[in-house]
Amino acid sequence: MTLGHQSAAAPDKRATLTARLRLAPMAAAAASLALLAGCALTPALAGPAPSTTASAPVTTAPSPTVSPSASVSTSPSVSPSPSPTKTTPPDPLAGLSKKRRATFKACMKQTVRPGSSGTCTKLVIKELKAAGFYPWGSASYVSSTRGANAILNYQRSRGLDADGWVGKDTWIALAVKAPTVSKELPKTCYTKGVVLCVDQAHRRLLWLRNGKVIKTFKVRLGGYNEHAKTHKWRNFPTANGTWKVYDKQVNPVSETYGSGAMPYSTMFYPDMYVHYSPGFHSVGYAGSSHGCVNIGKLSDAQWIFKNTPIGAKVHIYSTKASA
Repeated sequence: MTLGHQSAAAPDKRATLTARLRLAPMAAAAASLALLAGCALTPALAGPAPSTTASAPVTTAPSPTVSPSASVSTSPSVSPSPSPTKTTPPDPLAGLSKKRRATFKACMKQTVRPGSSGTCTKLVIKELKAAGFYPWGSASYVSSTRGANAILNYQRSRGLDADGWVGKDTWIALAVKAPTVSKELPKTCYTKGVVLCVDQAHRRLLWLRNGKVIKTFKVRLGGYNEHAKTHKWRNFPTANGTWKVYDKQVNPVSETYGSGAMPYSTMFYPDMYVHYSPGFHSVGYAGSSHGCVNIGKLSDAQWIFKNTPIGAKVHIYSTKASA
């Protein structure tokens, strides 16, 4: 019985030993896992492992306080501009004597034109006479021929708008005795070949060849005149510009003025020729043309006619007053 009991106990011990041997590797593995888990969570940490029963609260660093930036205006800063100072324009008559200044100031706001009469009209004619543009007797009335064309010719000579009416600019020119404009020829006149340069300000035609002035002629230009058919009076200006001579006729026939009105015509533009004018020869600047360039001497018109070739340049210009 004893042997049997011992035999039964021996296998139990062996079974227990076997079980322990089987559990040993599992425990070692668990310990190794715990060790590995600890390295992964707390590398090189000395001392006991932290308690897992109560985890410490995680404290986060406070976010930096951002002060609101000053608002940036996208509109440009505009400083208020000072109120403009009102300046009084200079008096164009300031340099005149007290008497002359008062005389002209009384007429500055009046317009003298063909048909005008009275004190201011007398003043205009007096000043035109002094300037050499009214060679006839005294008058208190602006006629449609002498008076109106005297005003036109004066205005051209001073570089003003030539309309035959005395307004502010013409009043000032008369009052201050404005000088005539320059006689210098424009560059257009100094070109190769024959050029007829017509200077409206100084009432002259200059005949040039290859930039050299060969002859100078007095001329009469368009102005205040009566229409041959309608008999209405108006201004017939001579146009400024550059053209070429396209024809020459000794006695052209005009639908408006008939035959014989424009002898020895050097033609450069329809209804605008250089020609002899019996009217210019007889009454001079008391009248005007209807736009043509009048020559007062027959021999001069014949010379121009003979020596000016077809294709020659014709340049008509008006010199303006300097500012």
